[in-house]
Amino acid sequence: MSRSRYRCVSLVLAVSGAVAIFWLAVQDRRQAVADDASTGSTARGPDAAPIRFSRDIRPILSQNCFLCHGQDESRRGGGLRLDVPELAVAELDSGARAIVPGKPHQSELVARITAEDDSLRMPPEESHKTLTTRQIELLTQWVADGAKYEAHWSFIPPQRPGLPARADRSASNPIDGFVHAKLAQERLSWAPSADKRTLIRRVTLDLTGLPPTPEEIASFLADERPDAYERLVDRLLASPQYGERMAMDWLDAARYADTHGYHIDSHRDMWAWRDWVINAFNENLPFDKFTVWQLAGDLLPEATVEQQVASGFNRNHPINFEGGAIPEEYHVEYVVDRATTTGTVWMGLTLGCARCHDHKYDPITQTEFFRMFAFFNNVDEAGLDGYRGNAQPMLELPSDEQRRAVAHLNDEIKRLEETFAEREAKLVDAQNQWETQRKEAPVATRATPTDWVQWGPVAVDTPELGLATTFDISTPVRLEQKYRNEDGEHRWLPAPQIVDGKTADFSGDSSVVHLVRQIESADAGAIQASVGTSDAIQLWLNGKLIFERREQQAFSPRQQVIELPLAKGANELLVKLVNYGWEWQFHLAFDPESKLGPAPNVEAILALASEKRSADQKSSLQAYFRANQLNDAEYQGLATDLANRRAELAAVTGRIPSTMVMRELADPRKSFRLDRGQYSSPAEEVTPGVPAALPALPKDAPANRLTLARWLVSREHPLTARVTVNRLWQALFGTGLVKTSEDFGLQGQFPANPDLLDWLAVEFIDSGWDVKHILRLVVTSDAYRQSSAASAELIARDPDNQLLARGPRFRMSAELIRDLALSTSGLLDGRIGGPSVTPYQPGDLWGELAHQKHNYKFSAQLFEQDHGDDLYRRSMYTFWKRSVPPPNLTALDAPSREVCTVRRERTNTPLQALVLLNDPTFVEAARQLAERMMHECDDPAACIQFAFELATARIPSDREAAILRAEYEKQLASFAQEPSAAAALLAVGESPRDATLDAVVHAAWTNVALVILNLDESVT
Repeated sequence: MSRSRYRCVSLVLAVSGAVAIFWLAVQDRRQAVADDASTGSTARGPDAAPIRFSRDIRPILSQNCFLCHGQDESRRGGGLRLDVPELAVAELDSGARAIVPGKPHQSELVARITAEDDSLRMPPEESHKTLTTRQIELLTQWVADGAKYEAHWSFIPPQRPGLPARADRSASNPIDGFVHAKLAQERLSWAPSADKRTLIRRVTLDLTGLPPTPEEIASFLADERPDAYERLVDRLLASPQYGERMAMDWLDAARYADTHGYHIDSHRDMWAWRDWVINAFNENLPFDKFTVWQLAGDLLPEATVEQQVASGFNRNHPINFEGGAIPEEYHVEYVVDRATTTGTVWMGLTLGCARCHDHKYDPITQTEFFRMFAFFNNVDEAGLDGYRGNAQPMLELPSDEQRRAVAHLNDEIKRLEETFAEREAKLVDAQNQWETQRKEAPVATRATPTDWVQWGPVAVDTPELGLATTFDISTPVRLEQKYRNEDGEHRWLPAPQIVDGKTADFSGDSSVVHLVRQIESADAGAIQASVGTSDAIQLWLNGKLIFERREQQAFSPRQQVIELPLAKGANELLVKLVNYGWEWQFHLAFDPESKLGPAPNVEAILALASEKRSADQKSSLQAYFRANQLNDAEYQGLATDLANRRAELAAVTGRIPSTMVMRELADPRKSFRLDRGQYSSPAEEVTPGVPAALPALPKDAPANRLTLARWLVSREHPLTARVTVNRLWQALFGTGLVKTSEDFGLQGQFPANPDLLDWLAVEFIDSGWDVKHILRLVVTSDAYRQSSAASAELIARDPDNQLLARGPRFRMSAELIRDLALSTSGLLDGRIGGPSVTPYQPGDLWGELAHQKHNYKFSAQLFEQDHGDDLYRRSMYTFWKRSVPPPNLTALDAPSREVCTVRRERTNTPLQALVLLNDPTFVEAARQLAERMMHECDDPAACIQFAFELATARIPSDREAAILRAEYEKQLASFAQEPSAAAALLAVGESPRDATLDAVVHAAWTNVALVILNLDESVT
């Protein structure tokens, strides 16, 4: 950063600190109070309900006791098991009983948790767990009350509870009845309704991820109809931006990324699946179909392209193709990932904790985990794949234009092949005549080449390095010369396998080969030769470089016709081939008009009787004759046309996008329980199945992914509906009714309002799994429409707002913060869907972690910034490299997407301030916002109000406006003294600047705009 840029930023920091409105100074008080680990409940008032096992006791036992006294027999201590009531009250080997219902003084459990002797007290000191006084009281009272156990709440199918009686409000929205009942129990009251400006900003951001425009705000303020807010909600739910907003959270859950991960982390294309997700949300595809298509769309009868694309959900996991890696090991990792991700996304269970042993807390055995594993173990895939992009199985998705082009080229190729085949049939006689003539009488030749001599392939770090390095080879070539590097010693070796007119194949990625031969010419004069090769080539004749190509190029035998000006006598032809990646070929043939004789390797074949030639020798001789001796313009033209059409087809098909999908093997793959979860330690064979603690699969249904998917969205399933509505609630309120949205198991938190959660879950199912219906229900509730203002006492009592005595208020996600800045600036490009883009990124972050950053065989190793409108697309389209996620989004708590994430953390760090003040996207957005201010307004007061409303949807108070006005005057004076600083600030970003605007004024307004975009209110 330039000195002037630092100066500009320091000015903004000074202002934000002085005014105390910079967002980072406002700590998220919801995180200031740690979770009360004593129970699974939220803060409880004086009239709290009686002790309940699921809510109050099980969380204590799960957190402190089940590790050693749960279902995992290998860790069980003293023979005591506390997770099963019959075993918890049974007599132990010592004669004591851990729990004697109704008699805490006779219960060893109570004695141990209250023991003063450290050697007797439980949990033991080495566990680093300690019960609080409140936890001891709860356990003791629970035993005294009879030690009644309950099944874990989330494993019981939800039933629709009756609506609570309400005294002070209408029951137009059932949600409000449950919230009010909870508040009455906690002796809390509703907050006032938020004003209309707050409401339109809140709900617009929640449902579209973008702020409302001033025109939309004005229209809503002017709408006095009683259902004005409901009409607003319906408009937002119908907006195409709704699908984008909903897809953002789903991409986290699906671990969507644009690279494979692992150490090479090269490019993949899954944006077609992302587009499908956006469209599915916009079309309000019922969630049961949304589930079935993604988990088993490929297994549906006559599966459509759309359903197959949807099945890519479980192909979003990382994929490896590291040299030396073991395919079986990584195949197991992929299947484990699918099982654990499915468990988290649809059931809120930590299935992966049962991979190596029985789950320590939840009723899931290791065998049951591998039965879930077996559902996903029959995909037609390789353990190591993705070397060239997408990994099999994949589905090509040609456009209509590409489909027509492919069909046309295939027709052309078929026609040419038929004509070519007819012509080729006549060439057998021509070759026989040529061979006979050579035997009967010597053929006059103008020149004769020797066989090729080959040096290499030699691996190089980059193709550019291969082109630049001489390897101590010079002309005339000394065949005795040796070259040594870290791979060993390299020397010149005969290469009789390289026949003129026949394509030669080489191995070795990013490698160099040299070829040399002599051509003995009877006289001086030029001859012509056709050359074809993959990638780069340099060709010298008698020490003079006569042809060079440095760029990558698809192979074709006759890419270039070159002229060789031969001298009389010996001529040295030296060729250097440099491969950029993948397999590579070389082809050279002499024009028949040049009348060159065969090289010794061809003469050797000619010397053999036809019946004694091998198949390879026959093929070589045929290729030689047709390319070097056959003077048939029609045949050569057909060969050239056919080669060109095939090259065109390869180019067209190479541009057709694909997406990875699921596809079953014809012969099912066997699955086993893996001892300690290791791929190399199979134990007994297992069949697909589900945990016994959950409803059984239908008896007559095949045990495959389609049955599993339908089971997940069956009415009897206790988890899927709850887990899904909880995440929808989390998206709107910042925290779910179950705070641990990733864990509905025994270690998870008890619902803050279990009746409300169950009512929403049943309503979701009864509505036909209608996502928009649930969202509309929530955002039109009084609970959602409350003001977010709260007293310090209320925030301390309920930091996560799970009691809902106030409206939602939390910092936006990374994508929404960036999109808001682009939107308010007017830069946002609203195109929906398509491939990912690469906006601004600092330094060479990709290169720092690249496996071989200049190796062309690996994609996505070097960052190449996009330009134009692609710089300003919504953040969900930003290219997501797993090893180096977008740094500005990562600083704002975006995940790496290496694993499934259903709940992002929210932090406040100085690094976030640096991003929002210095990242080119935000500085450029402030510059463009300042330009909008100058175009829209005539005086500073109006400019401030215009920008403030764009960012916050409200009008600044007189005090706020005065502070910003004073800052503008201060910045104006500062930039007037140092115009170069203004120029440096206004040069940030690629979008054009209106040069007619005064630079000093523009820079001053840019810093004011930057302050506004950094307000706590702007990013909340």
